[in-house]
Amino acid sequence: LGYMMLALGMGSYRSALFHLITHAYSKALLFLGSGSVIHSMETLVGYCPEKSQNMVLMGGLTKHVPITKNSFLLGTLSLCGIPPLACFWSKDEILNDSWLYSPIFAIIAWSTAGLTAFYMCRIYLLTFEGHLNVHFQNYSGKRNTPLYSISLWGKEGSKITKKNFPLLNLLKMNKNERLSFFSNSNSNKVY
Repeated sequence: LGYMMLALGMGSYRSALFHLITHAYSKALLFLGSGSVIHSMETLVGYCPEKSQNMVLMGGLTKHVPITKNSFLLGTLSLCGIPPLACFWSKDEILNDSWLYSPIFAIIAWSTAGLTAFYMCRIYLLTFEGHLNVHFQNYSGKRNTPLYSISLWGKEGSKITKKNFPLLNLLKMNKNERLSFFSNSNSNKVY
C-alpha cells in the first residue's frame, strides 16, 4: 500500500492502479500458498495454531508440498520485484517516477523494496528450505487427552466425561426420564 500511496501522491494514478492489481495477484498467490502450508502442517502436528502457523517450526516442506513451494516461490519473487514477473514492472514504474519527483522519497522507496525482499526471502527460506523443526513430544496435562485411543477410554472414560461434561448425560437418558439443567438431580416434572 505504501507504493500505491506514493504513486498517488506523485500524481501517477496509472502506476498506482497497475501496482494495486499486480500486488493483489501476487499476494493472493501467497495467501493460497500459506493456507496450503498451514493445512499440510496440521496433518503433521494436528490442529494446533501455535504449531501449524509457527514458521520457526516449519522447514523442509519442499518434499511434502512441491506444487505449493513452486507457486509460493513465484509469488515471493514477484513481490520482491524480480524481472520479468508482474510486480517488477509496477514497482519499477513507481520507483522511476519517485526519482523524478523527489530523491528522498526514492531512497525511502528503494529501502522499503529491500526490506520487502528481505522478509519475503526469510518467509520462503524458513518455510520450505532446511529441515522440519517439529518434534513429536508428549506434553503433560490436558493436551494429551485427544491423543489417547478410544479403547483406553473404556472403563475410566465414563467417569471422566460425567464429571467434566454433565450435558453428556442427556444422551444416556431413558425415554421417560427428564433432566434438569439447573440441578444435578433427575426429575420427572416438565416445567
